[in-house]
Amino acid sequence: MTHAAEGVSSLTGRVLDRYDVWGRLSAGGMSEVYLARHARLAAPVVVKTLRPELARERPDAYEGMTESAHLMARVTSPHTVRVLDVGEIPVGDGAMPCLVEEYVDGVDLAELDRRRRRSVRRPLPLWAVVEWTAKAAAGLHAAHQAGVIHRDVKPANLFLHGEGQIKVGDFGVAVPARGAEAARAAGTMAFMAPEQMFGAAVDRRADVYSLGASAFALRYGMTPYATREEALRSDVTPRFPPASSPEEAYFQHVLGRLLAQRPNARPRTARMAAEALQRLAGSLHPQLAIHLGPEHAIQVEGCTIRFEEGDIAAAETDGIVNSAYAAMTMNAGVGGALAKRGGPVLVDEAAAIGERALGECVATGPGDLGCRAVLHAVSAWQEVSCVSRAMHRALFLAEELGLKRIAVPAIGTGQGGVRLEACAQAIATTLRLHLSLGGSTLEEVRFVLYDDPAHAAFVDVLHGVFLSGHEIVDSQADVPCTDADFDAPTVYAADTGSVRPPAMATLDTETEGR
Repeated sequence: MTHAAEGVSSLTGRVLDRYDVWGRLSAGGMSEVYLARHARLAAPVVVKTLRPELARERPDAYEGMTESAHLMARVTSPHTVRVLDVGEIPVGDGAMPCLVEEYVDGVDLAELDRRRRRSVRRPLPLWAVVEWTAKAAAGLHAAHQAGVIHRDVKPANLFLHGEGQIKVGDFGVAVPARGAEAARAAGTMAFMAPEQMFGAAVDRRADVYSLGASAFALRYGMTPYATREEALRSDVTPRFPPASSPEEAYFQHVLGRLLAQRPNARPRTARMAAEALQRLAGSLHPQLAIHLGPEHAIQVEGCTIRFEEGDIAAAETDGIVNSAYAAMTMNAGVGGALAKRGGPVLVDEAAAIGERALGECVATGPGDLGCRAVLHAVSAWQEVSCVSRAMHRALFLAEELGLKRIAVPAIGTGQGGVRLEACAQAIATTLRLHLSLGGSTLEEVRFVLYDDPAHAAFVDVLHGVFLSGHEIVDSQADVPCTDADFDAPTVYAADTGSVRPPAMATLDTETEGR
């Protein structure tokens, strides 16, 4: 085994300068990705190292990783993943370069789209694709203005966090915008611009094409062209399905320009694409019907969110979310309470799954619990929160299993060390986004909290997320709410009515046509 391979295999649990490493999150085509934390600030970070086989086969990849870090450091935008550091891991007599980036607590759009199609059998709604593509375009424009061409824009490199924020990440094959010579083709074939497929020199318009291909795939579940050959033919246009509304027709008009085969027929900048899509986004964003009910309950469309103080192991519901440890042991905290009531069958089934990465969520049977399934959400480590990522996956897993009612604790706030408010905020924004995308079959989400402070924190934070912008004025404040309030006309955000699309603004290009 080479020194490089030894370095990677022993990275888990190591301290790299200021960073404590938890363990490996994933492995991509070029790198291995580890989750770590700043030793003093407890801020989560991602550490990327070269895959061992790549380090052996391509010694120049070390230089490429450093160059990538230098390029990313130029980019300052809320819509791009920030590079924080670049350094070396001591290995024997040498060293292995590593790249440190901010950790985005959420899921990438490729996973979100895939899990949604599997769980609720629906594509992403038009409003989401439009809004997220506009934000990604803003991030790409910032990169281009800093002299960086991404070259691998695709749904898997667009990261969702919070209540619909997007960050463009993975600049591993990025190149400088000026002075770049024609090079070997790099990127992902299904999303490459035609000129990129030939290994020709590329400019910002190649990223514009890839962004259009990504938006097409997210909305329609397929690539714009069936084959590489079709993508290169000037007489073939993207295979748009019939538009279902004037808004969708405008969306297809914009994408058609982004996907033009000739670079000169595309918008000159990603900002032009962002502005065109933002005009459409303003008319599409849904307004959820939200009611405030008794005992602080919130009704969002067909789902009721409830709060109670008590033992979650005693909950009678379809599914219970466990605040799980990576080792899948159930000997303390929420897991301990579930194990005590659920019995050895539950404990043994969880242990048999084996260690899971932070942010994962897996299901087991209930043992003797009063539910149909337990969803084990691995959500935190030493104040590093993966709560949003784990909650996304818990919600999709519940939908896939047909669980209409779930009980959720304050995951990650025990040994994980996540603050109550931070946990509640991550869960609330994830849940609101899940419901706003439509198609959910969830009827009840019950937050079962272990004491009064936890209960109060969750009520405050979830009300802040779901009722934000709607001040409750009640002249009969001393009169308790009743179930009838759910049928009352007090709705804090009305359903979206029919809308007209924005004017068909012409995207500025160097020449007209494809």
